[in-house]
Amino acid sequence: MSILLKLHDTGAVGVVTLPEGTFRPAPPANPIPDMAIVNAGQGDVRSLIRPNVKQPESPSVTAWEAGSFVRLDDWLARDVADVETGPRALVLMPTEDPLSLAGHLDGLDLIAVEFAKFNDGRGYSIATLLRSRLGFKGEIRAVGDVLVDQLFAMVRCGINSFALRGDQREEDARRALATFPAVYQWGADNRDFALAAKRQPDRAAA
Repeated sequence: MSILLKLHDTGAVGVVTLPEGTFRPAPPANPIPDMAIVNAGQGDVRSLIRPNVKQPESPSVTAWEAGSFVRLDDWLARDVADVETGPRALVLMPTEDPLSLAGHLDGLDLIAVEFAKFNDGRGYSIATLLRSRLGFKGEIRAVGDVLVDQLFAMVRCGINSFALRGDQREEDARRALATFPAVYQWGADNRDFALAAKRQPDRAAA
């Protein structure tokens, strides 16, 4: 079963168990070709070729706790009357531009960011732009191929809920969220970088 972790403003971590089949499995790698044929006559550089992973055409999730997700185009095309009565959550794919939501955040409670594969970094940029450039204050949820190893970095980018892949464990996720007791850079989570702040008076005195 998959679990959903939510970070609260108090620092507490809430856990919700999601029904079996909530998520579509992460896309498999393309079939491995015969590399001897692929590289034939192409020199040593071509030996580095490896199969890539197809990007999904649709999100791995369709629903959240309060209703259905909508896609970006559908959200932008909604009528003014839908602001109060229509959908309140959308899902962004890795190829979609979050800045197109500028001026269109009214009525949004949740934005899910699709991580098609754990090593696809575009979701981090999307979340950072939603928080720091657009000032989105609602819930940003990581969905798709979400592993515990990613959680600390996701939090720093402003993500505050995580739909973990089915083989990930809650206890590992809780440890991952507390990987580092202090940070050294500003992040979209607005966490204080305490060590740098502590040294400010010393630098000012010097």
